[in-house]
Amino acid sequence: MAKQNQTKSNKIEQFDVAIIGAGINGAVAAAALSAAGQKVLLIDKGDFAGFTSQESSNLVWGGIKYLQTYEFWLVFKLCLARNKLMRAYPNQIKEIGFLASLGPTAPFGRLLGALGTLFYWAIGLLGTTPPSTYSAKKAKELEPNLITGRKAVKYFDAQLPDNDSRFVYDFIRHAKSRGADVRNYTELTAAKFQGEWELTLKSGRKSATVTAGSVVNAAGPYAHNVSALLGSKTKAGLVFSKGIHLILNRKLTEKYQVLAFWDEEGRLFYVLPMGDRSMIGTTDTRVEKPETKTNKEDIEFVLRQINAQLELAVPITEDQIVSDRSGVRPLVVESGESGGNQDWHALSRKHAIEANRDKRVVTILGGKLTDCLNVGEEVIDELKGFGMKLEDPGTWFGEGSQERKTEFFARVASQTKGDVDLIASGLWRRHGQRAFDVIGKEKLEDLFDGLGITAQELSYVAQHEDVVTRSDLLRRRLPVMMARSEKELTSNKKLQKLLVELGL
Repeated sequence: MAKQNQTKSNKIEQFDVAIIGAGINGAVAAAALSAAGQKVLLIDKGDFAGFTSQESSNLVWGGIKYLQTYEFWLVFKLCLARNKLMRAYPNQIKEIGFLASLGPTAPFGRLLGALGTLFYWAIGLLGTTPPSTYSAKKAKELEPNLITGRKAVKYFDAQLPDNDSRFVYDFIRHAKSRGADVRNYTELTAAKFQGEWELTLKSGRKSATVTAGSVVNAAGPYAHNVSALLGSKTKAGLVFSKGIHLILNRKLTEKYQVLAFWDEEGRLFYVLPMGDRSMIGTTDTRVEKPETKTNKEDIEFVLRQINAQLELAVPITEDQIVSDRSGVRPLVVESGESGGNQDWHALSRKHAIEANRDKRVVTILGGKLTDCLNVGEEVIDELKGFGMKLEDPGTWFGEGSQERKTEFFARVASQTKGDVDLIASGLWRRHGQRAFDVIGKEKLEDLFDGLGITAQELSYVAQHEDVVTRSDLLRRRLPVMMARSEKELTSNKKLQKLLVELGL
């Protein structure tokens, strides 16, 4: 493996593998390949997880809705992937119940719901809490905001208590710890293959050239742009489905659970916990380009659905929206160019990996967070097919030792008068044993009531986690900007002072 540090003699940096795109697919590829002994370069033209991978529902689920389209093998694989993630990330991924209200828009009643959720539990090899069904009276007792007279079923999947982009960064951290060179705000502008790849990168006003033996195209919705730059066309194509979520300044359920409904178009619609607030969505709109924004029609649709599905003393109105998230689902189609696909609503979130052995390019298309570990392992297999000698990666993911968790909670209790469990569990979840370094030995200053994020954590993350902009820190590394409005952030004098001190 070649030495990569660039010197004053303008020596070109050399890598075994260059990964283009640092969303969930690129991040897991970097973690897996670094653990397999490869010298890895990971770049993204924006921030890590700064596009599709920051706009999800924060769910880790087996795809229960795909049972309706008889994609049993896909559901089985996703459920196994979910179970594996839950075991590897006991703090970052939490089992959560989905209480599904069976109103007139639901595709089945209580009996079929019971059979369907039982089958879902079984196909997932009993990896979660068993499902249950409830009479209308019992459902109302369990969740007072449900509409009176509606029966319910409850099944279990998992959720990220923080946010999707935070989880992506954990894989990037693993890659860095094994020597990977990771660069955000760095764009691939030119590529030439002559036995190895010569790649031109642009970061700000600076350009640099590196070489790589192989390239992994993990550019998500922009995969075909990168394929064109590499001259490595794929057989499969993508269509884009826009989904939006709205975060409210109120909690719609006091329990740690998801409320599930079917919207007026017969699609699943959720109320999801986000800290001390609630997130509602999503939509499913065909779009031609990856760039999306939440518009008036989106907001009206989501508010109409939620107000129709709950009995609320105070209906949800637009002024209760704290923030929103809008992104696209890159859905794989087999036809290459995707414009003519008519049944796009039926497309699943499966991924496809294509290898161009002549040019030593691996392209990842589609996929979802739940299936990420499989993507990492499949990329290793594809590169082995190029004749590359990779080491056994061993356990290249997971939270690591939990031995000092009790000790850490006691340390936090001695350093704060705030909500010890909220602060300590959040710190341990996001940093593991590094949390001891995060808090130091000073009194912990809680910046946000209800979030459990301290000034010490904010400073540590800004200084140690590749933060360039304020959004990197508050939107992606920490779940602040999604759960607090711009007005709330601006009026927080402690936060604003700290941001100035950090140069953000």
